[in-house]
Amino acid sequence: MKKLRLKAWDVRPGDPSTGFTILEILIASAVLVIGLVGVLALFPAGIASGRRVVEDSTAIAIARSVADAIRSGMRNHLRVRQVTGATAYTHFIFHHDGVKDWIPKTQDEERPEHDYYILLPRFRDEFRTEGGNEMENRNKAVQLGKTFVYPESDPDGSSGASPNGGGDPLKADDDKDDYVLAGVPQILVRQVYQLGDTFPAEQAQGPDVLEDQKVEVLKQYSFAFAVRPSRFDANMSQYGTHMFQPANELYHFRVMIFRRFVYADGNPPLPPVFELDFEVAR
Repeated sequence: MKKLRLKAWDVRPGDPSTGFTILEILIASAVLVIGLVGVLALFPAGIASGRRVVEDSTAIAIARSVADAIRSGMRNHLRVRQVTGATAYTHFIFHHDGVKDWIPKTQDEERPEHDYYILLPRFRDEFRTEGGNEMENRNKAVQLGKTFVYPESDPDGSSGASPNGGGDPLKADDDKDDYVLAGVPQILVRQVYQLGDTFPAEQAQGPDVLEDQKVEVLKQYSFAFAVRPSRFDANMSQYGTHMFQPANELYHFRVMIFRRFVYADGNPPLPPVFELDFEVAR
């Protein structure tokens, strides 16, 4: 039988009887590697984006819970203390997972140095601003009014000041000038309400502990909030639009959510991961 011999020039590209050349293998490998590198490059960006989404979602949920607790405190746990004449100082009791101090059951036991005690700023009864139109006078009043940051971090009285001014907003320290950057006051948070770490171990599984307090991830988060008079507060003045006399009835709150909060004395304020502004009338 005569054997068939296949000559080199009889081999054609695409012929199923032929294999791959080294050059073809190298080109295919290069294309595969380039494609895999492009796909793998998406993973870090995707992981970072997913982490930001989870962080934002958690921070928003915490901020809303704090805002709800503030509104509830203003509505259901507001305390009015009559001092002299028509002057009345007000504070409310803040109920939230982050409050570590035990909240007393009677108003007589409430003390300004505890973190549940939220003193509201107020203007003196005779306070007025004038010299411009109504909005200019309102803005001037906001600049002159005090801002209180909670949890309270004022001295304990040894240096001449006391937490929450001992319950007197006119004596309490104005926190908005604690840190000034380029002539602009910055809110400086020295202490925070810590989440998920407020109960002793023996009480951690008790019936009074909320489920979200048992979640380990919440321990990374903490919060603080600031309160100041609102520029849209009612006007008690009887002198028209050229004078503004605040009624001490409307307040502006700013909730600040932090992750892995660390305070370093003398350094710029730590930026929060999320902020929520809203206003509440007393």
